Amino acid sequence: MEDLSKAIHSHRPLVVGAVGHCRVIKNPIGVTDCHLVELRLDALGSGQEIRQFAEKQRASHPLLLTARHPDEGGLNDLSCPQRAGILTDFLPLGSLLDLELRSLPEMNALWEEAKDRGLIRIASWHDFERCPSRSELQETIAAMAASGASVAKCAIWLDCPADLQCLAEALENPPLPLALMGMGPLGPSSRLLAASLGSVLNYGYLGEETTAPGQWPAPLLREAISVLL
Repeated sequence: MEDLSKAIHSHRPLVVGAVGHCRVIKNPIGVTDCHLVELRLDALGSGQEIRQFAEKQRASHPLLLTARHPDEGGLNDLSCPQRAGILTDFLPLGSLLDLELRSLPEMNALWEEAKDRGLIRIASWHDFERCPSRSELQETIAAMAASGASVAKCAIWLDCPADLQCLAEALENPPLPLALMGMGPLGPSSRLLAASLGSVLNYGYLGEETTAPGQWPAPLLREAISVLL
């Protein structure tokens, strides 16, 4: 955990392999496929098979726990109490916790428990429709810093080159480590750009299906970043 925290605060670009489909857990995840494994618990649920996978996988990869809000890409239309319950059950197995900025007031008890357990806390925001203005993005990141998050994650929709500039500018002297990425037509190229400019968590998918538009396969993303940097 200490080495992971140091890597994040040194702005080393790490690749997160997202697991969003139960069939992914049927096959082992290679040590070189990614640096971290994200469990999309809103998609996977909390059954015994998922827990056994998590217990085994944490030996080789730190686990990032996520149960996404339905309005920010979450599956199965889970309520706040349902999401909090699943995340609480898996908290002892995790190294990182991701909660949306909008969810922090309702899930403050979980947020604080994660801090007490020593997890790295990620405050996130996902906009599947547009690229925010520079000022809106800066204000959102500032709110995440004020929440006590260790990392601010923003995933935004990109349509044109000017949107890439907005993303790049956000990575200039941020108040905390950022995980920035684009979705949509310019999503794949934005993820390499962001990694090269200091995005600390860079998401790809494990298995055959993405968990968000614009993702690379995690092993390929890790290879591409290593070539760039």
